[in-house]
Amino acid sequence: MLSGKVAVPGGVIYEDAWWRVDHSTSPVLLAGFLIIKPRRHVEQIAELTAEEAAAFGPLLTRTTRAVQQALGAEKVYVCSFGEAEHHVHYYLVPRLPHMPATGPELILQMFNERSWATTDEAAAAAAAAVRAAIR
Repeated sequence: MLSGKVAVPGGVIYEDAWWRVDHSTSPVLLAGFLIIKPRRHVEQIAELTAEEAAAFGPLLTRTTRAVQQALGAEKVYVCSFGEAEHHVHYYLVPRLPHMPATGPELILQMFNERSWATTDEAAAAAAAAVRAAIR
């Protein structure tokens, strides 16, 4: 979490003045399921500053490329959903070769069936691989 109260598998993957990239917290639904979030509290996309918005695009590109390189993802889905935390955050969901090639089916299996649930250790290894690949 942004507040630092919950330890994330593998620690911080990337951080700059505006954004932070972490792995999702337990239960880990998929190794490489990352979260990009602004460092300051922002509840809606419309509240981003010009600097935050300008930094987001390049960071998203770099992070998705790193996920593809480090984890062998064929595609990386990017989405923003959830109201448990009133904070803007973007999820990166890697689609690996053995996963369905349709986003909705992948998301349903990931959340409802927990088809690719993994351990904190595997998530930490994925975080380390992405951290090494991010440029």
